Amino acid sequence: MASVITHFVVGASLGLPVARLRPAQAAFRPWALVVSSGLFAMASDLDTVLVRRVPYDDVLAHRGLTHSAVVQILVALALAAALGALVRALPASAWGLVAALLGSAAVSHSLLDALTDGGPGVMLFYPLSKARLFLPWRPIHVSPLRPAAFPRWASRVLSSEWPFWVAAVVAGLIASRLIAGRAQRPDS
Repeated sequence: MASVITHFVVGASLGLPVARLRPAQAAFRPWALVVSSGLFAMASDLDTVLVRRVPYDDVLAHRGLTHSAVVQILVALALAAALGALVRALPASAWGLVAALLGSAAVSHSLLDALTDGGPGVMLFYPLSKARLFLPWRPIHVSPLRPAAFPRWASRVLSSEWPFWVAAVVAGLIASRLIAGRAQRPDS
Protein backbone atom coordinates (compact mmCIF):
# COMPACT_ATOMS: atom_id res chain seq x y z
CA MET A 1 0.00 0.00 0.00
CA ALA A 2 1.03 3.60 -0.31
CA SER A 3 1.60 5.15 3.11
CA VAL A 4 -1.30 6.64 5.08
CA ILE A 5 0.54 9.97 4.83
CA THR A 6 0.29 9.98 1.05
CA HIS A 7 -3.32 8.83 1.10
CA PHE A 8 -4.20 11.70 3.44
CA VAL A 9 -2.27 14.37 1.49
CA VAL A 10 -3.77 13.37 -1.87
CA GLY A 11 -7.30 13.07 -0.45
CA ALA A 12 -7.03 16.38 1.40
CA SER A 13 -5.75 18.08 -1.76
CA LEU A 14 -8.94 17.03 -3.52
CA GLY A 15 -10.84 18.96 -0.86
CA LEU A 16 -9.00 22.23 -1.49
CA PRO A 17 -11.04 23.38 -4.51
CA VAL A 18 -14.32 22.05 -3.09
CA ALA A 19 -13.79 24.10 0.07
CA ARG A 20 -13.92 27.23 -2.15
CA LEU A 21 -17.40 26.56 -3.49
CA ARG A 22 -20.20 28.60 -1.92
CA PRO A 23 -22.72 25.78 -1.20
CA ALA A 24 -20.05 23.83 0.65
CA GLN A 25 -18.93 26.86 2.65
CA ALA A 26 -22.48 27.52 3.78
CA ALA A 27 -22.59 24.21 5.64
CA PHE A 28 -19.00 23.37 6.49
CA ARG A 29 -15.85 25.10 7.48
CA PRO A 30 -13.41 24.85 4.55
CA TRP A 31 -10.82 23.04 6.68
CA ALA A 32 -13.45 20.41 7.63
CA LEU A 33 -13.93 19.45 3.97
CA VAL A 34 -10.17 19.22 3.44
CA VAL A 35 -9.57 17.11 6.55
CA SER A 36 -12.64 14.93 5.93
CA SER A 37 -11.55 14.11 2.39
CA GLY A 38 -8.05 13.28 3.64
CA LEU A 39 -9.42 10.96 6.33
CA PHE A 40 -11.86 9.33 3.92
CA ALA A 41 -8.96 8.67 1.53
CA MET A 42 -7.25 6.74 4.33
CA ALA A 43 -10.35 4.72 5.33
CA SER A 44 -9.90 1.89 2.81
CA ASP A 45 -6.93 0.61 4.80
CA LEU A 46 -9.18 -0.28 7.72
CA ASP A 47 -9.25 -3.68 6.04
CA THR A 48 -5.72 -4.29 7.35
CA VAL A 49 -7.32 -5.30 10.65
CA LEU A 50 -8.52 -8.47 8.88
CA VAL A 51 -5.32 -9.23 6.95
CA ARG A 52 -3.96 -11.81 9.38
CA ARG A 53 -7.24 -13.72 9.45
CA VAL A 54 -8.27 -13.64 5.78
CA PRO A 55 -6.41 -15.22 2.82
CA TYR A 56 -5.07 -12.68 0.30
CA ASP A 57 -7.26 -13.99 -2.52
CA ASP A 58 -10.43 -13.39 -0.48
CA VAL A 59 -12.67 -10.41 -1.27
CA LEU A 60 -12.40 -9.29 2.37
CA ALA A 61 -8.58 -9.30 2.34
CA HIS A 62 -6.46 -6.18 2.02
CA ARG A 63 -7.02 -4.35 -1.28
CA GLY A 64 -10.26 -6.28 -1.82
CA LEU A 65 -13.79 -5.03 -1.11
CA THR A 66 -12.71 -1.80 0.60
CA HIS A 67 -10.56 -0.86 -2.41
CA SER A 68 -13.31 -1.34 -5.00
CA ALA A 69 -14.20 1.93 -6.74
CA VAL A 70 -17.80 0.72 -7.01
CA VAL A 71 -18.03 0.07 -3.26
CA GLN A 72 -16.17 3.29 -2.37
CA ILE A 73 -18.54 5.42 -4.45
CA LEU A 74 -21.61 3.69 -2.95
CA VAL A 75 -20.27 4.29 0.58
CA ALA A 76 -19.58 7.95 -0.27
CA LEU A 77 -23.14 8.36 -1.57
CA ALA A 78 -24.59 6.70 1.54
CA LEU A 79 -22.47 8.82 3.86
CA ALA A 80 -23.41 12.04 2.05
CA ALA A 81 -27.10 11.06 2.18
CA ALA A 82 -26.83 10.34 5.92
CA LEU A 83 -25.14 13.70 6.50
CA GLY A 84 -27.81 15.35 4.35
CA ALA A 85 -30.51 13.90 6.59
CA LEU A 86 -28.73 15.28 9.66
CA VAL A 87 -28.21 18.77 8.22
CA ARG A 88 -31.49 19.49 6.44
CA ALA A 89 -30.81 23.15 5.78
CA LEU A 90 -28.30 22.26 3.09
CA PRO A 91 -29.34 22.14 -0.58
CA ALA A 92 -29.18 18.78 -2.33
CA SER A 93 -26.49 20.09 -4.70
CA ALA A 94 -24.14 20.56 -1.75
CA TRP A 95 -24.60 16.93 -0.70
CA GLY A 96 -23.92 15.80 -4.24
CA LEU A 97 -20.70 17.77 -4.05
CA VAL A 98 -19.77 16.12 -0.73
CA ALA A 99 -20.52 12.68 -2.21
CA ALA A 100 -18.34 13.43 -5.25
CA LEU A 101 -15.52 14.68 -3.02
CA LEU A 102 -15.60 11.65 -0.71
CA GLY A 103 -15.92 9.24 -3.65
CA SER A 104 -12.96 10.86 -5.40
CA ALA A 105 -10.88 10.77 -2.23
CA ALA A 106 -11.64 7.08 -1.71
CA VAL A 107 -10.90 6.13 -5.32
CA SER A 108 -7.59 8.05 -5.11
CA HIS A 109 -6.61 5.54 -2.43
CA SER A 110 -7.10 2.57 -4.73
CA LEU A 111 -5.32 4.25 -7.63
CA LEU A 112 -2.31 5.06 -5.43
CA ASP A 113 -2.19 1.45 -4.22
CA ALA A 114 -2.30 0.30 -7.86
CA LEU A 115 0.88 2.36 -8.41
CA THR A 116 2.87 0.42 -5.79
CA ASP A 117 5.57 -2.13 -6.53
CA GLY A 118 4.33 -4.86 -4.18
CA GLY A 119 1.52 -6.54 -2.32
CA PRO A 120 -1.59 -7.92 -3.95
CA GLY A 121 -3.21 -6.00 -6.75
CA VAL A 122 -6.33 -3.91 -6.17
CA MET A 123 -9.86 -5.26 -6.75
CA LEU A 124 -10.72 -1.97 -8.39
CA PHE A 125 -13.85 -3.16 -10.20
CA TYR A 126 -15.35 -5.56 -7.66
CA PRO A 127 -18.19 -6.83 -7.83
CA LEU A 128 -17.92 -6.60 -11.62
CA SER A 129 -14.56 -8.38 -11.50
CA LYS A 130 -12.47 -10.10 -8.83
CA ALA A 131 -9.28 -9.36 -10.77
CA ARG A 132 -6.53 -7.74 -8.72
CA LEU A 133 -4.99 -4.99 -10.79
CA PHE A 134 -1.88 -2.83 -10.87
CA LEU A 135 -1.31 0.15 -13.14
CA PRO A 136 1.42 -0.28 -15.79
CA TRP A 137 3.62 2.33 -14.08
CA ARG A 138 4.46 1.37 -10.47
CA PRO A 139 6.81 4.02 -9.00
CA ILE A 140 5.65 3.88 -5.35
CA HIS A 141 7.49 1.53 -3.01
CA VAL A 142 4.98 -0.51 -1.04
CA SER A 143 4.57 0.52 2.59
CA PRO A 144 4.56 -2.22 5.24
CA LEU A 145 1.19 -3.13 6.72
CA ARG A 146 2.54 -3.31 10.28
CA PRO A 147 3.08 0.17 11.75
CA ALA A 148 6.05 -1.14 13.76
CA ALA A 149 7.88 -1.99 10.52
CA PHE A 150 7.34 1.45 8.97
CA PRO A 151 10.36 3.23 10.55
CA ARG A 152 12.76 0.82 8.79
CA TRP A 153 11.08 1.44 5.43
CA ALA A 154 10.05 5.08 5.88
CA SER A 155 12.80 6.77 3.89
CA ARG A 156 12.45 4.37 0.94
CA VAL A 157 8.65 4.61 0.87
CA LEU A 158 8.35 8.36 1.46
CA SER A 159 11.06 9.18 -1.06
CA SER A 160 9.01 7.42 -3.74
CA GLU A 161 5.80 9.18 -2.69
CA TRP A 162 6.75 12.84 -2.30
CA PRO A 163 6.24 13.68 -6.00
CA PHE A 164 2.60 12.63 -5.59
CA TRP A 165 2.24 14.95 -2.56
CA VAL A 166 3.62 17.86 -4.54
CA ALA A 167 1.50 17.14 -7.62
CA ALA A 168 -1.69 16.74 -5.55
CA VAL A 169 -1.17 19.89 -3.49
CA VAL A 170 -0.21 21.99 -6.54
CA ALA A 171 -3.22 20.70 -8.52
CA GLY A 172 -5.52 21.34 -5.55
CA LEU A 173 -4.22 24.87 -5.08
CA ILE A 174 -4.47 25.68 -8.79
CA ALA A 175 -8.03 24.35 -8.97
CA SER A 176 -8.85 26.29 -5.80
CA ARG A 177 -7.52 29.53 -7.31
CA LEU A 178 -9.45 28.93 -10.54
CA ILE A 179 -12.68 28.42 -8.60
CA ALA A 180 -12.01 31.50 -6.46
CA GLY A 181 -11.36 33.58 -9.61
CA ARG A 182 -14.52 32.28 -11.25
CA ALA A 183 -16.59 33.08 -8.16
CA GLN A 184 -15.31 36.68 -8.14
CA ARG A 185 -16.29 37.38 -11.77
CA PRO A 186 -19.69 39.02 -12.20
CA ASP A 187 -22.26 36.89 -14.01
CA SER A 188 -22.85 37.87 -17.63
